[in-house]
Amino acid sequence: MQVTSQRSGEKLVVTLSGRLDAATAPTLDASLDLQGVRELILDFLECDFISSAGIRSIMKANQAMMKCSGTLSLRNVAPLVFEVFELTGLSAILPIQRRMREISLEGLELFSSGVCGECYRIDSETVVKLYKDGVAPDIAEQEKQFAKAAFVMGIPTAISYDVVTCGTRTGVIFEFLDAKLFSEVIRNDLESMDRYAKMLSDTAKTLHTAKGDTKILPNMKERLRGYIRDIGYLLTSEQSDLLLAKLETIPDDEHCVHFDLHSSNIMMQNGELIIIDMGDLSIGSYLFDIGLIYLIYGIPELGISMLATKIPVDQGVAFWDCFKKHYFADRTEEERRYFDDNKYFLASLRIIHVITFLTHVREEFENRLTKVLLPRILEEKP
Repeated sequence: MQVTSQRSGEKLVVTLSGRLDAATAPTLDASLDLQGVRELILDFLECDFISSAGIRSIMKANQAMMKCSGTLSLRNVAPLVFEVFELTGLSAILPIQRRMREISLEGLELFSSGVCGECYRIDSETVVKLYKDGVAPDIAEQEKQFAKAAFVMGIPTAISYDVVTCGTRTGVIFEFLDAKLFSEVIRNDLESMDRYAKMLSDTAKTLHTAKGDTKILPNMKERLRGYIRDIGYLLTSEQSDLLLAKLETIPDDEHCVHFDLHSSNIMMQNGELIIIDMGDLSIGSYLFDIGLIYLIYGIPELGISMLATKIPVDQGVAFWDCFKKHYFADRTEEERRYFDDNKYFLASLRIIHVITFLTHVREEFENRLTKVLLPRILEEKP
């Protein structure tokens, strides 16, 4: 075991190389000079094995940091070592960052490309959703955790089992068996559009009746309050106040909302739809998803149907009309009227979110908001 340390003020980074076991744990204990340290990071980049003796060394270091009101975190933890931390309960006590597997795109089939990322088929059983440069690395880990939570809640989603890197990009590996992108299925069979729209409607209803876990999933309305404030530089104070006021009219809800639910984030497997891209899974009103679906397909001048799904804009509008018919079939007249009176505002919410975190398309989406959607929002009923 080799231990190297790098100190910067009250921060100490200790890199481990080799096995951390009964024979080498004393080496780690002796090397930890924690005088004046308030942030200790153990880097496991070159450590692929840990025993119970190593666990005890980490616990001693954590106790020492707690005594001085400091923090201990672990990073670049190999999958097998991470499993040990989960089995022993250490992962519930300390912040632990897993080491991500590096993949290459050479020879992989690109079958979907959108604003946030791309999907590649690795083999007949697995695909990778790879985020574009500029998307924070922790988004992939968040998506993996949300996808697991969705699966447990009975939402039709793929099993996600690994977070990977590809150069400067991060992604999530999903398990699929001979599945096809739903957008491709629709494009190749436009005569069956109404049936596919009903399938999407049924899938959305299943999602929207799943009760969300507040310990895992964020609140959609709270997220959106922050996003609206973040784009204050684009708006007058009156416009910001209007958007925030309209947001508060959306009923609170404890069920799940996907917030990027469209045919390029859905796979078809054995005639059933399976949702992917769970990074924005939240708790909130179904209206957040219906507004997003309207944005994707129902506003042809924005061109997002072609951008996100490769479905031509006129066909996208037809798909939206079918979807709306099926989704609102068992909703009240009051609910349908609320959507119609606020549809441009509801459609704008995903645009606002995109502006806040995707720098490479920020200007393009700022124009969509200010030149197309905002004037129509101002004309909507208060």
